[in-house]
Amino acid sequence: MPKALSNLIWPTILLLLGGVASYLLCPVESAAVEQQIIGYPNSVVPAYKLRPWLLAFTFFIPFVASVTYRLSDTLDRYTIKVFLNAFAICFGALFIVMFLEDIQDNLSDFKQNDQMMWLLGKHYLIKLPSLLVFILPYSLMLGLLWALGKMSKDQEIVAMIQTGRSVTRIVAPLIGFGILSTLLCIIFSYHWAPYADSQEKSILEEARGIATSEARHVAYQNTDDTRHWYVGAFPAEHQHGKPLKSVSISVLDEKKHLSQRIITKSASWSVDKRLWELESPLVFTFNQGKEQVTNHEENLTFDWSETPYQIINPGLKPPFMGIPGLTSWLSNHRDHPLSDKRSYLTHWHYRFAHPFICMITIMLAAPLGIVFNRRSVGGGVAVAIFLCAGMIFCSSVFPTLGESGHLPPFVAAWATNVLFTIVAMVLFHRRMTGQPIYQTIKNWFAS
Repeated sequence: MPKALSNLIWPTILLLLGGVASYLLCPVESAAVEQQIIGYPNSVVPAYKLRPWLLAFTFFIPFVASVTYRLSDTLDRYTIKVFLNAFAICFGALFIVMFLEDIQDNLSDFKQNDQMMWLLGKHYLIKLPSLLVFILPYSLMLGLLWALGKMSKDQEIVAMIQTGRSVTRIVAPLIGFGILSTLLCIIFSYHWAPYADSQEKSILEEARGIATSEARHVAYQNTDDTRHWYVGAFPAEHQHGKPLKSVSISVLDEKKHLSQRIITKSASWSVDKRLWELESPLVFTFNQGKEQVTNHEENLTFDWSETPYQIINPGLKPPFMGIPGLTSWLSNHRDHPLSDKRSYLTHWHYRFAHPFICMITIMLAAPLGIVFNRRSVGGGVAVAIFLCAGMIFCSSVFPTLGESGHLPPFVAAWATNVLFTIVAMVLFHRRMTGQPIYQTIKNWFAS
């Protein structure tokens, strides 16, 4: 088989697989988006409409990576091959550890359900994007340290430098892999990773036979301030018609005085009829200081404009919302008296900032993995572990400071990236100029 033709085999296979996956799954995602928009009339529609396109692009990332690999020269392909072998082992090991830890914690819950295998599959399929976003940066760091350490030990890095390549040029293909990883994490963080986090508790409650709730104790007032809602519990599938539980509705007159209070065990909303049906409600009517109580045995129907999606929105927690949900919340509830917009704005910025940790990890690990004597290999690994722990700490502390108002949301979300990018640039400069890294840090701590 001609070499040019053999080079096209894998890109062609990956292109076909990406096309098939897009054809099968993107219409399902589009249908979910349309249903979401119906329930959230005030949503930022373009943010939701982008979801199917991002999902389709995700399926073609392997094709883009394979084409880039085929267009690279021999040394770049060799570097990528060594790195991918190490990365696959590190990623697989971390994935197995996380999987075994999670299944050990939750297996007892799944055993209580007759549909154990179905719920297990559903749980880990939904959780996959969140798991990938979590372990990908650490897999990149470990794989890069392993690959570059091995190449340094075998004097392959020195041989590449003697061909005229700089350190930056040697790690250029690895930086390209970091860019693709960052792009993948941005796409997953856009919607699917936060959605996975929000669904984990619901699936475990379903396995235990408990009525699942997406939110509890939610307060909401409609746009013209004529109805105030309090909902005790939202079922996880309220979008499919399941009723809201323990509902109290306060109706105000034109002068914003309380005219009615309606209490019901459940309230359901019909997507087709756009009507609310309250189960045997207890109605308190207030007129000129007098109170009249009516206990209806039959269900009552009301033509109210709000939807369950709008009511639940203020009660959703920012860590479980993607970019479309956060954008819509900030657009519609920026001045909501019952929610703190700083938390939502911090998480909106964090959704874009956090994926760049993949790129920063590559930039940190590359100068630490490249060494010119065997004694420095362990020192680079030690410094990398120390920096990795620092990133984990900062990526937790800075967003918390943003949510509490001690830092602006934008600064809180991007501070970790800026800080460790500076550290990476310093490490790169020292490696390119031949200055020691580990010994300098060791002497600095000793002093």
